[in-house]
Amino acid sequence: MNNMKIKNTFIALCVAGLSTITLFAQAGSPVAPAFQSAVSDITSIAQVSGTLIGGLVGLIGLGRTAWKLVNGDSDVMNSLIMAIIGIFLGAMANTFL
Repeated sequence: MNNMKIKNTFIALCVAGLSTITLFAQAGSPVAPAFQSAVSDITSIAQVSGTLIGGLVGLIGLGRTAWKLVNGDSDVMNSLIMAIIGIFLGAMANTFL
């Protein structure tokens, strides 16, 4: 008798859970386009900011390279590599995000 009560309670909880999931799915369907729009906005913001930051790092690196070439510093290649990596990362952010 006790096992039958546990079984009936379990079945009732499963039915209640499934109906709750159905209600949540129906409630979420009108809101889904707004969330999709927000996700697209965030993705485009991340793409633009990644491109901008990578481009600025590359530009600063090129400026440092030019300054070091004019002044005869020995670590010109480090600045040039930083500039190339910055430009490359900006292009990757623009392409892949």
